[in-house]
Amino acid sequence: MKPVDYSSSPDPFSICNDGVFKAIFTKKTPESRTALRSLLSAFLEKEVSILKVTANEPPINKIGDRQIRFDISVRFNKGELANVEMTVHPKQYEGLRFEYYTARLFVNQNIRGRNKTYNNLKPTYHLSFLAGNLYPDTEWLHRFVYYDPERRIKMGGRTEIMTVELKKLKGITKRAVEQLDKRKGWALFMMYYRKDKKTGIIQKIIDMDEGIAAADQVMQGFTGTELEGLAAIAKDKFEFDAREELWEMKQAAHAEGLVEGRTEGLAEGRTKGRAEGLAEGLNEGHKVLKDTARKLKSMGIPLEQIIEASGLSAEVINSI
Repeated sequence: MKPVDYSSSPDPFSICNDGVFKAIFTKKTPESRTALRSLLSAFLEKEVSILKVTANEPPINKIGDRQIRFDISVRFNKGELANVEMTVHPKQYEGLRFEYYTARLFVNQNIRGRNKTYNNLKPTYHLSFLAGNLYPDTEWLHRFVYYDPERRIKMGGRTEIMTVELKKLKGITKRAVEQLDKRKGWALFMMYYRKDKKTGIIQKIIDMDEGIAAADQVMQGFTGTELEGLAAIAKDKFEFDAREELWEMKQAAHAEGLVEGRTEGLAEGRTKGRAEGLAEGLNEGHKVLKDTARKLKSMGIPLEQIIEASGLSAEVINSI
């Protein structure tokens, strides 16, 4: 079974396309809600009940825009919050973006009022599915929290960032589906699912969980118009990502050029400064010697002794 080709424009109907990902989990249907609930329950390792789902629209026209750049915002019935997204090509500073949006979601909670304290802050999660690799190790799942790394003590414990690097799971298809937990089942479903091809392991994965089966039903229920829209989104998003990557490379090159320019400028400035300082120092030293020679002359010291003491020539001393 061939996985998604991550080196070029993705299949417009692949779940690894963030437009399709968003369409599956944000439709106002029981199947879509069941799929999202199952996905979140599997990765957060607890049963969740969803109160509100918001599909965010990332900018696709303005390069360098730092507005919303994740796919789905979720509020649970108990007040917990989550960002959920699919990223085809992780960028260099992806981890910083995770931190930024998790922090924004966490601090935007309303805890004003005399009857509220910091203890009223609800757990906040960021869950990112990555079609490309981000970290150098071989682990496909990472969980990040604030903690003391030496003593392994959590801080508040109410923010968590989770990343799922799908590409690192390519070899897991050799195992029997019965041995997979729901997390790996969902991950493989996203990697290998094709709307018109559900044979072998994919059908087994669909049968293993009602939430995955619900996601399959949503995919099968897309209308022709919706599929055309998803294809257009995929094309626009791929072109935008390519332009953004080029723009970021230019920005990085520009920044590197500035650093090199400053370094060279400082070096040149130091060299020039040393030369100017040396000249100024020599000039000041010459004045001191002439003042010394003047005082010695006024004291009636012989010329030969003044020359020996000051190092000045007879002509210079006679001109004082």
